[in-house]
Amino acid sequence: MRRTMTALALSSALVAGTAQAEVPGQGTFALSITDLFSGPAVAQGPLGTGFSGPTYNAGYFVTDDIMPYGSLTISSAEDTMFLLRGGSRFYAIPGDTGSLRTFIDGELLFFSNGMDAVGLGGNFGMEYHVSRHFSVSGRVGLSLVNPDEGDTVFNLGTASTAVNFYF
Repeated sequence: MRRTMTALALSSALVAGTAQAEVPGQGTFALSITDLFSGPAVAQGPLGTGFSGPTYNAGYFVTDDIMPYGSLTISSAEDTMFLLRGGSRFYAIPGDTGSLRTFIDGELLFFSNGMDAVGLGGNFGMEYHVSRHFSVSGRVGLSLVNPDEGDTVFNLGTASTAVNFYF
């Protein structure tokens, strides 16, 4: 019985400690890595199959609920390709300081692999703050990409996961 009560008390303390994790706010710098384990030749990219890879993101909280960011993805499959993104993340419930937060973001993107393309994207996601300086997140969304050659591409159901570090 004592072991059961000890295990229950320790697990409750662990859950309570993470449930009250502080979230980053105004003046916080963010670095994150998205799709760390995606393969360059098999994942779905902005122009269809064949372009994907780890994405490196940097952002800055201008308020407690708004974070503009920039992203860079480089992939080397048959040709070297890169994707630049710039956008802003808006946390859906202003003033929410819980450890689980929802967000929406919108972004502009520029893709190049010898054939340039520009586009727009929108996403909805959730982020779980393990501590003030670390979180994990996932998002789903859509993008509309217009390449120099060929037809406009509409991707519905794009998805990504990320690990986030805050300073």
